[in-house]
Amino acid sequence: MTYSPTALCSALVAALFLVGSGCSLTPQMDSPETEATLPDAYDTPLVEDGPLYAENDSTRLDPVRWWTAFDDPALNALIDTALVRNLDLERTRAVVDEVASQLQIARAPLFPQATANGSYNRQTQPANTGIGGALGGGGAPDGSVPDRFTFDTYSLSLALSYELDFWGRLRNQRGAALERFMGSVDAVQTARQQVIAQTISTYFEVATLEREIRLGEETIRVLQERVDLAEDRYDRGLVRSFEVYALRQELQAAQAEQPQRESQLADARGRLSVTLGQFVGDVDEAVMQAARSAPRDEVLATLQPVPPGLPSDLLMARPDLRADARELNAARREIGVARANRLPSFSLTGEGGVQNSTLDDLLNIDQRFTSLVASVAAPVFQAGRLRAEQDAAEARYTQARATYEQTLLTALQEVHAALTAYEKQQEQYALVQDQLEEAESSASNQMRRYERGIGDYATALDAERTRLQAAQRLTAAEEALVGSRIALHRALGGAWVAPPESDDPRLFRDTYRPDAAADTAD
Repeated sequence: MTYSPTALCSALVAALFLVGSGCSLTPQMDSPETEATLPDAYDTPLVEDGPLYAENDSTRLDPVRWWTAFDDPALNALIDTALVRNLDLERTRAVVDEVASQLQIARAPLFPQATANGSYNRQTQPANTGIGGALGGGGAPDGSVPDRFTFDTYSLSLALSYELDFWGRLRNQRGAALERFMGSVDAVQTARQQVIAQTISTYFEVATLEREIRLGEETIRVLQERVDLAEDRYDRGLVRSFEVYALRQELQAAQAEQPQRESQLADARGRLSVTLGQFVGDVDEAVMQAARSAPRDEVLATLQPVPPGLPSDLLMARPDLRADARELNAARREIGVARANRLPSFSLTGEGGVQNSTLDDLLNIDQRFTSLVASVAAPVFQAGRLRAEQDAAEARYTQARATYEQTLLTALQEVHAALTAYEKQQEQYALVQDQLEEAESSASNQMRRYERGIGDYATALDAERTRLQAAQRLTAAEEALVGSRIALHRALGGAWVAPPESDDPRLFRDTYRPDAAADTAD
């Protein structure tokens, strides 16, 4: 029986509609217990009238460029450079391109596969073999009957094949690939947050170390002057040797700290260069000069306060949590794939074209040929391989579920710890700032007393030394405060602005239907 090309195409199109009546073997899993019992808000000891909070201030924070809250143009310039040139980000973006190609590969079997074929076949054989031999053929002495036969065949054809996705195997493969593609996009966001955090922390580390080196140099100068004064007073019998030795040791300790700070500064500058995708020393000096001159107290004073009662839904803005949720749903779909592999598969194969013995008459429609084959293949004996594949898919789902719940618990703990640490660092910074103000007042007062002749110079130098020590502590407190602020942003996935409900990856939310999203993405 032969079929016209029109009938062949009609049969394949009809097969596409049959897929819609198929079923899916993807299991409907219960929501992870940790996710289902997630509290409505973060459990923190913070109070709404504390120094960190301002009602409805979250609306003023840009959730995309959250680092602009530091109000530092030099920092913004460095982050813009890092987001363009960082090599870890470049590698992660290339992974997205690879996974996008894998998604295209996974969705291709959902459509008919067409292959165009063209061939030329030349065959020669003796006349006394095959059919010719059976008919008594053979070469005649007069040449009227050839001693060999030659056959030329030219053909052009179009082959179509299609597998009926009755059990949803191909759709689940495509759905799993889609989830992993979205997860790779979330991985880029995770890498992006890491690069931003590294840039900010290293930038402030460089600025802090340079400030500490300058304060250290000033401290050494004051201590040297204090040692000289003590030695002079010792020579005159006004102080004991113990005071001289103590001051000398303090001077030597201050001098010994400088090489370590300079080494740390070189290391920090190198790490900043790598983060920016540049060689060591290529960081724009104008930008770093701006960092040195930026008043840290003003930068910290302009930070947007954290609003009270942050909802736990903010966790869904974390790209690492979103990526694990995507992987969990991909693993669930792979169970459906493994189940479908144990059932019969249905496929249609058709071919149509023209065939002739001469090239000139190849396109003659009377020389057409067609074929249509419907087949079913069912596994009968696989020595337990298919069942083992399903067991392995179910085990991978259990692993992905545990990973997702662990990430969720860790994320909640990180936010709780970051909120608490940020508040405590605020308190510490305020206390050290008060200490510095007191030390500055004392140093100023003692210097005025000395200039008026009612105080001695040693007391003035001691007061100045105390001021420098308080300034060193405030510099360290500033860096710790910035670090805690960065940790808070990272724990919250960037900013405290909740993602749209339609983009919430939690499995138990009615607003997020991963099956529908994957099935309609094409």
